[in-house]
Amino acid sequence: MFREHAEIRIIGNKKDVDEAEAALKRIKDLENQPEPKARLEIQHLIDSQNLKASILFDGNTVWSKNRILRNLEQIMQHGTLYNKKKPRFIPIGSILRLPTIGDTILSDYFYDFLSGDCGSIAHYSKTGWVAVYPTVEDLKAFFKKNEFGHRVLDHIPHWKTDALEIVKAIEAHLFPFETFMKAQTPR
Repeated sequence: MFREHAEIRIIGNKKDVDEAEAALKRIKDLENQPEPKARLEIQHLIDSQNLKASILFDGNTVWSKNRILRNLEQIMQHGTLYNKKKPRFIPIGSILRLPTIGDTILSDYFYDFLSGDCGSIAHYSKTGWVAVYPTVEDLKAFFKKNEFGHRVLDHIPHWKTDALEIVKAIEAHLFPFETFMKAQTPR
């Protein structure tokens, strides 16, 4: 099924929007492609051209796989979604401060993906989300069972092909042995 003249919006500063517009013009007949195909082509373009602007196809963000996976690798190196070496403090009154989790390593971009497409509520803020899921083990548990009780991969609609590709890659990073075993299992 083809969508006739899908709406494509680009959000960002002038330079980033101009770069994205020029890059998108290279995809032939993009507005008339089926959404699943168009989303993958746009995602590939975002990643290959390192585009910074946000691109929306029919009102839904097309996500950069590279940006999310780079942030996931940082998180996995630390073992937490926050930097233990840079603790933060909550002020209590004018003198006392209580230590809390460190500065978050989770990027705003990855947080928006998690809270917007992966079956998570926003938890008030990125810091609130990290407080609920502070470690890589917690992140793994979330991807196995999101806040709606589903595996994240099963939560994403089939037409969001860019998000599906990202979640498959995240699972391959978080569960490399399980991913390998699924690939080896005959169907």
